[in-house]
Amino acid sequence: MKNMDIKRCINNIKYILSMIFEYKKKYFIVLFITTIFTSILPYISLFNTQKIVNLIQLKSTDFNSITINIILFIIIGILSIALTNLQSNWLSKYKEYLYYELNAKILQETKKYNLCDFENPRVYDMLQRAEQEIGIRPINIISNLLTIISSIISFLTSLIILFSWHSWAIVGFLFLPFIASKYFASISKNEYKVVYNRTNYERKSWYIAHLLTKDQYIKEVKLLNLFDYLLNLFKKLRKKFFIENVKLINKKSLFSILYQLSNFLITVSLVIVAFVEAFFQKILVGNLMTYINTTSKVETAIKSIVGSLFTFYQDGLFVENIKNFFEYNSLNDNIVEKKMHIDKITSIELKNVSYKYPNREEYALRNINLKLEKGEIIALVGENGSGKTTLIKLLNNLYINYEGTILVNGIDIKKINNDDLKEKISTVLQDFNQFQFTIKENIGFGDINNLNDMNKIEQASKMSNANKFIELLPNGYEQQVGYWFAGGTQLSGGQWQKLAISRIFMKGGDFFILDEPTAALDPKAEYEFFENFKSNINDRIGLFITHRFINAKFTKKIIVLDKGKIIEQGSHDDLIKLDGIYKKMYDFQIR
Repeated sequence: MKNMDIKRCINNIKYILSMIFEYKKKYFIVLFITTIFTSILPYISLFNTQKIVNLIQLKSTDFNSITINIILFIIIGILSIALTNLQSNWLSKYKEYLYYELNAKILQETKKYNLCDFENPRVYDMLQRAEQEIGIRPINIISNLLTIISSIISFLTSLIILFSWHSWAIVGFLFLPFIASKYFASISKNEYKVVYNRTNYERKSWYIAHLLTKDQYIKEVKLLNLFDYLLNLFKKLRKKFFIENVKLINKKSLFSILYQLSNFLITVSLVIVAFVEAFFQKILVGNLMTYINTTSKVETAIKSIVGSLFTFYQDGLFVENIKNFFEYNSLNDNIVEKKMHIDKITSIELKNVSYKYPNREEYALRNINLKLEKGEIIALVGENGSGKTTLIKLLNNLYINYEGTILVNGIDIKKINNDDLKEKISTVLQDFNQFQFTIKENIGFGDINNLNDMNKIEQASKMSNANKFIELLPNGYEQQVGYWFAGGTQLSGGQWQKLAISRIFMKGGDFFILDEPTAALDPKAEYEFFENFKSNINDRIGLFITHRFINAKFTKKIIVLDKGKIIEQGSHDDLIKLDGIYKKMYDFQIR
């Protein structure tokens, strides 16, 4: 075991203990106190039993002393049972409490992450490792710490008893753990590396299982006859984990057998010495029992200490996965200046804005110059991959590592309070969420503070025309949707999209952004949506992406993107007269 690894392990243990002690420290204090008492009581009982047996062997007539010791034996037994159960109860409650608090802490921490973080596979690996360990390592460390305290008390007490009998009796018990610790640490480190390196494959196996068990994926899996292929891929990945785990288990088992056998031989040697001395009446029977029990206890204590230290070391290594997660610096963390508050968005301007995705050579957007003002509805058109969706992500401040400047009301968007932006910008993404909740919640999520305002929810549904199908559902706005939970009913793609549109009307704001808002709607519903959209914009800003050029005619301003650049802009008539790429795409669609 290298000093560097030990130091790293200790630092990790300190880190997680400081985190644990943020929550219900009194639980640990109670557990610590009960651990001390439950560790001492067996030895008090042992000496008490020794005295009773010796008094009987010596045919003592001091019945009062025998009676008192028997009563004490009963009291110690009852007290031991009570303390053991109290400790178990508090440890179980502490475990549940930490699991609840620390898992919530993990989720809370992800709030600081930028969209770039969630598009980074290394961040996903880091998150998965932290999620795996947060429910295991903290309570393991507490349990092992208490076990080590208890075992050390038992070990030291046993050694004192054996040392008072024969000083040489403790040599083997002291020497063996030092040999064992080095090999145990090596196994722990190897196991940590194996588990750490498989995270990406773990996520892949989880994803395959997700494809095979969720309704939104299983349809296409069956239609393409992919089930057997994906299942075999899953089994191949899990078999790799199985083989790795079996190798680790075999190594640990082999050394554990050798270690326990060595420990047993030392114990047997001392027990034989005790029997011989009792046979030749060098010690009384009560003392014989004490030495046999103590020898057994010291063996158990050593096993426990070595095993717990082994687990402690292992937990300390795995805690690094939790530590790395909480110490990860998102791009958002580097922006520490005080943010400005805004009451309303009246204009948005992009000046020479360019953006390139990580690990990509080409720019998704290049030198974008664009101004949007209240009262305008702008259509954004272009072929797939032209940069339309990237642009609306920048307008939502989801990416902040771009080149150029984005101004809101003439203020750099990076200097504006992000909560204000989120409140005043309402966006429907192309890959909007299909929340497996009730209709009411699906719409109400647009304004979480008014989740129970049925008047507002119903009004939002009317603005998207979702009310027409909602009224036909068995439970109306209380209808569970999706198949994941009991009582749910599945919706069509168009119905899900209407709920997503209802959310932005529920939310309101000054700037509406819609990415393919009518892709799943029929022509009549599409026409009704744009009529509603136009009538509800008023003095706000509206921007929508569409591949259907007929929809762009609803607006007075159309922006044409191609390969990340704005190549044309103007009204429909202006662009037709220009006879450029817009006209070519428009003519292709209407012929």
